[in-house]
Amino acid sequence: MTLGSPHLQFGIEVGGQRSYTWRVRSGANHPELFVERENLPPAVHLSLHASGQWHMKMRRRRVHQWRKPAETTPGYTRALAIVQPVAVAMFALPAPAGAHLLQLRADAEPAEFDVWIERPGANLQSWPGKNADGTVLIGRIPLAGGVGTCCVVSRQTAIAPGSAALEQPTEEQFTWMQDRAAEGRLYCTIIGDLDDETVVLLDLRADPSPVRRS
Repeated sequence: MTLGSPHLQFGIEVGGQRSYTWRVRSGANHPELFVERENLPPAVHLSLHASGQWHMKMRRRRVHQWRKPAETTPGYTRALAIVQPVAVAMFALPAPAGAHLLQLRADAEPAEFDVWIERPGANLQSWPGKNADGTVLIGRIPLAGGVGTCCVVSRQTAIAPGSAALEQPTEEQFTWMQDRAAEGRLYCTIIGDLDDETVVLLDLRADPSPVRRS
């Protein structure tokens, strides 16, 4: 992370155990955002560039790319959604300094963290979805050049049914996945699209039952 870059870090906590956290940081020189998940190497990140050309990279390879979406309402762009079901709260490790952990019950609906880009003039006494959806403010950070702010809010919502097509793992990767799944510790993140075409990052924890190839 660039020293001095404003950032927000957040996740969930259930019964004294927490999820991995996500960090959204503002670019130091350009009005852009970078999104990274704890425990992934720096080579895995999302870049929301000022040009509107957005992408996710893994080890310098673009695995997903899309254009900045249109404003949901004048002045507000829903840039990204990050969803964490309660099952991914599985670590007793201390949280990173300054991280905001949303406290959830074990039977709670998943937490959805929405990342918004706000143009200058946004109402900083409120936040997106406060009244319509009952969202909770996680925090705000400025964008470089004074061209607006990034606002992260959270709400609890059910996960809609869907499907995912994943790359075939190597034999070594598959063995590792089987071992972690048997321990109940196979934690992964998949990327997809919501009905309104917002890109979503969904954290998942595999069921301890055996993992099988399709």
